[in-house]
Amino acid sequence: MMIVVLGASTVMLLWAVCYPLIVLSMPYAPLMQTAFLRALIGGLFLLLCAVVLRRPFPKSLRAWASIAAIGFTATSIGFWGMFYAGSLISPGLATVLTNTQPLIASVLAGVILKEVIHRNVLAGILLGFAGVAIIGFNGALGNNTQAIFGIAFVISAACGIAISNILLKKLAAQIDIFYAMGGQLAIGALPLWVIAPSPTVAAGLYPDINYVAILMALAIPGTALPFLLWYWLMAKAPLNQLNIFSFLTPIFGLVLGGVYFAESLSHWQWVGVMIVIVAIVISILPKKRVKERSCPV
Repeated sequence: MMIVVLGASTVMLLWAVCYPLIVLSMPYAPLMQTAFLRALIGGLFLLLCAVVLRRPFPKSLRAWASIAAIGFTATSIGFWGMFYAGSLISPGLATVLTNTQPLIASVLAGVILKEVIHRNVLAGILLGFAGVAIIGFNGALGNNTQAIFGIAFVISAACGIAISNILLKKLAAQIDIFYAMGGQLAIGALPLWVIAPSPTVAAGLYPDINYVAILMALAIPGTALPFLLWYWLMAKAPLNQLNIFSFLTPIFGLVLGGVYFAESLSHWQWVGVMIVIVAIVISILPKKRVKERSCPV
């Protein structure tokens, strides 16, 4: 269990780092261009690792169809929704709506994967969402006329990520981890390339060393590595329990915002942080208690 806790927390920290990096990338290139390059570089990096490490290549059409489906839902829809929403609605509201993903995934996991949701895990999911809602409440109050479109983008991204997690759970340990994650990122990047600005529109993009550094940080430690670790964790724990940790992402984001952008937390946001921590603790208690009861005296 400790490995799962540390692994899932690391994934959420790496994903949280992406938010300030995306903000830093905005003066250098259009958002969708950065989204496309982030996914493509991350995918190619993992595919190169697969070749160098001589990992087993997935040969069946069914395997690549599954990889493509994950790429379309997790990368194409997920990145498209999150990047566009960031320019239309406040970060607070985007954070709250993005974290509807565990709720959506829990329903899908019950229907498709036949996972039984322990009452403590369900309480953790609902409590975690409440904590994130409190954290993002101030941001939710500052919407403009573009809010409806921003909300639609975020909900689309949340649905895409939830569906991809179901697909990942079904695929876990069946296809080589490097080809599965590298392939889905590279394939998922293609639709982003279609909707990204053309080279003539993005003529202002130059190989600026700062942008290259930001892009590489987004692509490898911010995308390739957490996707790799997340896929590995799928074979170690139930999806519903893993998804609880996604509520840590906005908390890590707030901490990073405080360190790098001089943002400060309100008293209510601190309350939300504490609620999320309690939710995660509640969600991991059932398994420990079952083990303790099953041990011989």
